[in-house]
Amino acid sequence: MNTKYAALLIVLIGIVLYTFPTTHSVLTKTHNVKTLSNPGNDVSCVQCHSKIAAELNNSAYHSGLTCEDCHRNPNLGQTVAYDTNGTMVAGEEAHAAVIPRCLDCHSKTSITLANGTTVAVPKAKAFGDANYGSDYSAHKKFVQDALNFNLGVGENEACLACHANISVGIEFRYFWNISYTKTSTWSISSFSYNGTRNYAVSLPKSGSKHQLIPVSSIDCVKCHRNIYEALVNGTPDTPYNDYTHAPIETGGGWETNNYWGHTRYHYIPDSNRTTWVNSTYCYKCHNVAKYASMNPSDATTYDLSNVTADTNSSSVHAAERLKCITCHGTGKAKDPFSVMAVSGYSASYPALNISADHRKVMSEIGTYANSFNGDMCMGCHEAADHTGTMGMRCGPCHSAGGGSSCGPCHGSYINTNGLYGYPLSIIIDSEPSGKVVR
Repeated sequence: MNTKYAALLIVLIGIVLYTFPTTHSVLTKTHNVKTLSNPGNDVSCVQCHSKIAAELNNSAYHSGLTCEDCHRNPNLGQTVAYDTNGTMVAGEEAHAAVIPRCLDCHSKTSITLANGTTVAVPKAKAFGDANYGSDYSAHKKFVQDALNFNLGVGENEACLACHANISVGIEFRYFWNISYTKTSTWSISSFSYNGTRNYAVSLPKSGSKHQLIPVSSIDCVKCHRNIYEALVNGTPDTPYNDYTHAPIETGGGWETNNYWGHTRYHYIPDSNRTTWVNSTYCYKCHNVAKYASMNPSDATTYDLSNVTADTNSSSVHAAERLKCITCHGTGKAKDPFSVMAVSGYSASYPALNISADHRKVMSEIGTYANSFNGDMCMGCHEAADHTGTMGMRCGPCHSAGGGSSCGPCHGSYINTNGLYGYPLSIIIDSEPSGKVVR
């Protein structure tokens, strides 16, 4: 062999022998495999998910849980393994971690953590029950719709929209207005609704879905801004402004008391509207049980225990879907029957039993959908409807006697069929305008 080539071969062999142990060492470290077989796995999730760890550190809830408690917990029915079918399904043999449903835990009153410890959890009332509870839960449709959003697992989008610090965009759709007629025989005819009004809400937040916020920080007004506008601003250019969510704004001394001897439950003085309209005010109607627990002193002025018994608020998650007759229906704590009397007395308008006829039309209105029911009642109980040229005051309906000015609505006339009231046609816009045309 050529001496020159022999020397070169010796050098190459030396280099290979010198570097081989290092290469062998690298491969050994690369194949130092860690176990994933137990819920408390040896792989640190935080190494990749440091942002989520930071969110949990700033979260009002769940900060004491491990990653495994939610994402690798066999006690919640979660199986973590290779999927032999080639399809990854959350909760059914995921490779390393599953995406849990909020209701995996919050449909119960206690759960077992990954390490076997049992802890209590707050159950999501109504939503944690079969079929998400009853239809009087205000957000039930939102929770059901979340199943089709495909942005998360199950109902999670609906839960996180309120309970997490993530950005939310929601579009509400309302009718523009409704029209109906109270007939001369005190029934409803010619009911119709017109068009679709779109109302969009954009709530930019930090985007931290693992940063859960305290319940006390959830503000109803942020999503339901249109109702806030209706309560605070009403409809301009009317004598008292039309407040569609404040039916007592009719003037004539209604501001301070009522015929049950209570401070007006719905009333907010104009000077306080921008500060008093908040989640607490929403609870007055939509979660009376919670409002009563937060404001026990109000029980002395408004009989909160009986109003709570009239509602289903103690059984709903956050808010109850209401109709006016929920509190003001037959036999309810605020049934208006006992405080209504004969009205429209005069030679021109013979007496008519307004209380019985009012109950008749009120019961019929109660059969309409919630989205229409309140506005139909407000067609008469709206601000500015009982003012101006009619010269109306509360007494004609709510105390004995009355006056001829009641006649256009509540008076009567005699024809061949007997004694009847006058027909009344009403058009009322949906919120936030709430303007009534008669």
